[in-house]
Amino acid sequence: MMNIEEEIPLTTQKPPGAGVSLIRHARSSTSRWSAGLAVVLLISALGGCGLSPPGTTEEVIDGNRGSSSTGVAGKTSGEPNGSFADAIIAVFDDAGVARLEGTVEAVGDLDVFSLGPLTAGDRLIVDADAGGSGYGLDVSVAVFDAQQRLLYSNDDREDSILRPLDSYIEWIVRHDSDTSYLVVTHSAFAARGGYTGTYRVDVKIEPGFSVPDPVEQVLLLNFDGGYVTITGRSPMMLQQFDAAAISPVYDGETDTIKATIKAVFEQNFERFDVTILTTDDPPPPDAVQVSTVHFGGYDSGAFGIADDVDMYNMDYCDDAIIFTESFELYVFSGTPTATELGIAIGNVGSHEAGHLLGLNHVDDDDALMDDQSHADEFIEDQEFMEAPLSSDIMPIGLQDAVLLLNEIVGPAPQPD
Repeated sequence: MMNIEEEIPLTTQKPPGAGVSLIRHARSSTSRWSAGLAVVLLISALGGCGLSPPGTTEEVIDGNRGSSSTGVAGKTSGEPNGSFADAIIAVFDDAGVARLEGTVEAVGDLDVFSLGPLTAGDRLIVDADAGGSGYGLDVSVAVFDAQQRLLYSNDDREDSILRPLDSYIEWIVRHDSDTSYLVVTHSAFAARGGYTGTYRVDVKIEPGFSVPDPVEQVLLLNFDGGYVTITGRSPMMLQQFDAAAISPVYDGETDTIKATIKAVFEQNFERFDVTILTTDDPPPPDAVQVSTVHFGGYDSGAFGIADDVDMYNMDYCDDAIIFTESFELYVFSGTPTATELGIAIGNVGSHEAGHLLGLNHVDDDDALMDDQSHADEFIEDQEFMEAPLSSDIMPIGLQDAVLLLNEIVGPAPQPD
């Protein structure tokens, strides 16, 4: 489905003020597309002697920096390094830190580093410094396992006023991997001048932490309207969902479409520990944490929008909006039946809910998290699946949505 995590103009430039939860996905009538990722971050100084300041355009050879990188079997610096097969070997010093550096030389350039094995319970810390104040490289990083599946990615760090466009990851590994990879590149939404420059990255792997358990999630489908606030937007007032507001063709079909939307959500999430409720159901207990998908309103550039790509579902109470009045008849090649329209809206809603649980965009029409489908694809049986990442996220690697959802919310409980 498509998603707009927050609509963005159809441009590769990052919006003013970007740097905090910047995941935006826009689903137009012909395509869905997204912006880069943002997560939780800290600042750590990246040392080094005799190096150009991070973010400058002076070329720095890709590889390890410092004396600890000498005498190691395998390639520890140099090109080619733009694929998993050509990865540079990261060398960890006596303090357990790999000190990397390099240059993103052009749009689309990326550097791949091999970090060695990861074990469930390792704490992985990645601190990328490119002088990210808005005047140098707008760096983006991602970590992959041995099967080239995305584990974690970050575009902008939230905790730094001085370095908002740098990247930082601090995360507990969920499953073992014989090897792992770090990819360093530019943000897909960098401003002019932010696509090239130098960077330094410190990587540390600390063993012995407890693996977080999956946490059940409740999704509430809100058909009653009300004031809704989405990250980066002014509050919006949504009217109660009425199918006739989409087209007079659907006058009197509101209940049918609502029931279909819920059924589609239940089918899409049936493998996982996710409970689907609607505002027509009894309310959940006050103690239950709920993420809400709201249905209603219109947006000229998107079918849906979510607060953020909430990697590993750190916020159990975030929001998304599905702009139901944007599902106008002209976006489809024919006039959908009420049931088909409910399927389309339900699939887009499941896509946005996927972002709230930590999933990114992929490039596969059969996948719920696809960001390039025509609106007609929304009526098809899309699923959470393994698929190539969207180039707007990272131009390399895969996302295994089933693996991630099992690690984030867990599999559906089996009856006694």
